[in-house]
Amino acid sequence: MSEKTGIACEEGRYENFTGIIMWGGTEGVVENACFVLAECFGLKLITFYFGTWVNGIWEDGIWEKGYWKDGTLVDGIWKGGTWKDGVWDGGVWWDGTWMNGIWKSGEWRGGTWKGDTWKSGRWKNGIWENGVWHGGVWENGIRLD
Repeated sequence: MSEKTGIACEEGRYENFTGIIMWGGTEGVVENACFVLAECFGLKLITFYFGTWVNGIWEDGIWEKGYWKDGTLVDGIWKGGTWKDGVWDGGVWWDGTWMNGIWKSGEWRGGTWKGDTWKSGRWKNGIWENGVWHGGVWENGIRLD
């Protein structure tokens, strides 16, 4: 399915979409985005290929690439792209650049952390440039809290 603007609330592929996603626990605003909405084993999942997430709540899915401006991500898989502001609350970060925001929980497996607040979680690998570490576990067993 290809839509230019409006509300994405049905299973299918959306290309060059600007509007609101309402799918499962997700409700957010996107711009110039390409993504797929699918239901799998009772979960309503998003696979986001590119575009800009402007704001809202993301729940369950895979972020392939794109630009995250603000909002809350709950239990996602992040494969690449840039995170600017917002709250990360569970899931796995594989690669990309974290510019600013609050990391509440989850697992960091690679990429570059450029700043703001890490509250808890597991840091497996990556580059830490700047920020405040409040707790969690560093991959080699060194606790930084």
